[in-house]
Amino acid sequence: MRSAFQVEFFGAEQYTRLCSICRGEFPRSSEFFPEGGCKDLMASFCRKCANARTQTNRSSKENSIISFLGKSCKECGEIKQLREFYMSSQFHDGKTSACKKCIDEKHEESEIRQRRLAGFEWAVYFIQDSRNKRVKIGSSDDLELTISTLQEGSSETLHILAYHDSAGKDAAEMIVNTLHCMFQNYHTGNGWFEMVPSIEQYIILIQHEDFEKAELLINPIENTEKNPHQILLKKKV
Repeated sequence: MRSAFQVEFFGAEQYTRLCSICRGEFPRSSEFFPEGGCKDLMASFCRKCANARTQTNRSSKENSIISFLGKSCKECGEIKQLREFYMSSQFHDGKTSACKKCIDEKHEESEIRQRRLAGFEWAVYFIQDSRNKRVKIGSSDDLELTISTLQEGSSETLHILAYHDSAGKDAAEMIVNTLHCMFQNYHTGNGWFEMVPSIEQYIILIQHEDFEKAELLINPIENTEKNPHQILLKKKV
């Protein structure tokens, strides 16, 4: 209903206006415009746009509530409640990027790996990135430091797929060179390789500590005395 003020101010014959949002022209009526702070005591936008804004604000609030109550874990990808994350000042929400379960599992794996590596002189390792599934083949006398250094320079999560002991630095480098030569067609640079079936097969053999088959896969030579790789690849006792 038009108020006396509205009619007097605008004139009955000019009682229309443009919506400031959709730019549509509508009659100045409470059926089209909500109440607002303009001179005619109505809003600058039509009721349809007002409803759309209300829905948008409601959705934003709901998303904010969901974001406040839950968070996606960087490791497992699951959305979990914030109480399932550790406190951390490094992130804007004050929580770690990975959930407690994933962090604890990763820490446990690291401790097991450190115990196994305690007697290693040099290790030949196979590290994979989470996005491209590429595999880095290399050697190190400190695998934990190596994975930590590589992770700092990578935007993707890195995982150690497999590793094994060798007879020393020279032996480890010889094994790595042999593997690089064998898989050179899949080399993408800096010791990284595409994860092809032949590489995957070799890694599975190392994971199961089937070193004899791993040696045959690399050097299928019947006379083992002429196979230099056989004395370099050994099982950790």
